[in-house]
Amino acid sequence: MNKINWRGVDLNLLLTFDAIMTHGSVSAASASLCVGQPATSYNLKRLRTLLKDPLFERQGNKMQPTQRALELSPKVNTILAIIQDDILAPPKFVPADFADQVCIGLCDYSEQVFGPDIFDHLRAQSPQCKIIFQPVYSDSVEQALEDHQVDVAIGVFNDQPASLKRTFLYRERHLCMFDNTQMRVKLPISLEDYLATPQMIITSNRELGTAVDITLNKMAQARNVVLGSTRFLMLKRMLAGRHLLAVVAEMVGRSELGDARLTLCEPPISIADFDIDMLTRKRDQSHPQMKWLNREIKSVIQAKVKQLQQPPTKSPAA
Repeated sequence: MNKINWRGVDLNLLLTFDAIMTHGSVSAASASLCVGQPATSYNLKRLRTLLKDPLFERQGNKMQPTQRALELSPKVNTILAIIQDDILAPPKFVPADFADQVCIGLCDYSEQVFGPDIFDHLRAQSPQCKIIFQPVYSDSVEQALEDHQVDVAIGVFNDQPASLKRTFLYRERHLCMFDNTQMRVKLPISLEDYLATPQMIITSNRELGTAVDITLNKMAQARNVVLGSTRFLMLKRMLAGRHLLAVVAEMVGRSELGDARLTLCEPPISIADFDIDMLTRKRDQSHPQMKWLNREIKSVIQAKVKQLQQPPTKSPAA
């Protein structure tokens, strides 16, 4: 490959060759290319030197191709078609024709709340696509996206690397969740009842403390955390039928995870809200497939949040 004179290769040479083959004359080829005849003659001279073949010989008013030109013609046509249709043409994406994989990075909580709706929506638009839900974490999400382990990532991300684009999805708040058939407290729960109730938290390590405890410490108060779990799915199962309380993200509390009918109410202390974002690679923002995926995921999640935030419809009295 290194022995080829690549500096002498020019796309215009292939266009010139194809035009002379098609029209049979230098003047007609020049007219079709909208260039002067001297430019076409010069390109033909360069081609003859590069390929070491006359390529065309004049017979009357006609330029007759040599055997070498006849052999090259279908190959040149293929190259020009690839450049025109596959390289220079704007990329197209038709969801109904898409039969590849989509990998969506989600935290445990986001997958449980939004996973089913994302799956149903994407499959409705793209019945042949395959969908993968993969766990992502704030400290490794950049690498997961850069290595194409995931196409998008959804969750709470403190940092925003320069190579990634952050799209705001919604603002999450905290609520207290408990089984009030067991606790029997007046709503909203008072600070006294809150502190007197054993509590459960979601934790990724052996620490049974969160930012809530920092807030309580500043108030010279402390709660009694008796259970930690890494799984959001455990929350409702553990709270149902027990004298136990958890501070949860609102969407976790309002989603239908399990059969328990638990109570949600405002916490008796101030707990900071947090944003749920979607991260994608900046360099892929213009690709139609990524535009579609980003748009649809954002739409599904925001619609789900709006649905969950609606007060439950009361059944008419019998």
